[in-house]
Amino acid sequence: MARRSLHFVPGGQARMLEKALTLPADGLILDLEDAVPPERKAATRSIVREWLGRDFGGRERWVRMNPIATGLGRDDLAETIAGRPTGYVVPKPRHAGDVREIAQVLDGLEHRHGIPHGRTRLVLIATETPEGLLNIREVSVASPRVVTISWGIEDLGAAMGLPRVRDEHGKYLDIPRYARTMCAIAASAAGVDALDTVYTDIADLDGLRRECEDGVAMGFSGKISIHPSQIAVINEVFTPSKEAVAEARELVAAFAEHAARGAYAFRFMGQMVDAPHLTRAKKLIERAGG
Repeated sequence: MARRSLHFVPGGQARMLEKALTLPADGLILDLEDAVPPERKAATRSIVREWLGRDFGGRERWVRMNPIATGLGRDDLAETIAGRPTGYVVPKPRHAGDVREIAQVLDGLEHRHGIPHGRTRLVLIATETPEGLLNIREVSVASPRVVTISWGIEDLGAAMGLPRVRDEHGKYLDIPRYARTMCAIAASAAGVDALDTVYTDIADLDGLRRECEDGVAMGFSGKISIHPSQIAVINEVFTPSKEAVAEARELVAAFAEHAARGAYAFRFMGQMVDAPHLTRAKKLIERAGG
């Protein structure tokens, strides 16, 4: 399934949850972490579990748990797993041990609830702590449950005391740019999707579009949204155009023809192409849904 747009919804807000079920996002993230006040977290778990039983219209159903290191994460898992979510969005993993601990808890919970082993997946927001950013490679491959790596700058910026994360033109400064780059590389090395972080200026859809286009150029397969108006832009930019897919298919066919004659480098649409061009074409076709 395409994972172009995952949309955050506060876990305890019934009106927002109801609206979210009408949105064109590929998946919804029911948030138990930042969108829920500390005194409401326990009560919100049962609300999220109940909503997981609704008809999501084919959308993926994710729950953002609290960090496993806080002690709240285990209860989040135990009290929502009965809703059989697609999986959990994991904030602030510090090292591979955090991911393995979550996977171990899920092993037991799946067995207890009759859920096939390994079916519950993980999306890791792998750069929200300095330690996590330094350990992103080992974090990314810590469990076969991991299907997507994302990144975040707000918590990282707060942890490092960064006064700002963008320059006067809206471009990321060095540390967030490094985190974003490492997310894309680590996800590719792990063979999982790379999901770009949120764009917080919800009124600036042109800026969102430019950032999505940059994300496509970096190898991201989608982006997290925080406002309904962002979803259409994200879906459009992260969906390969019909023209691009048609050209990629033509290139794959041309490789097959030339390979039959013993050639793997040739001229195609005015350019010399060889094996890396074939790899890129196949990835684009895969991203378009085959």
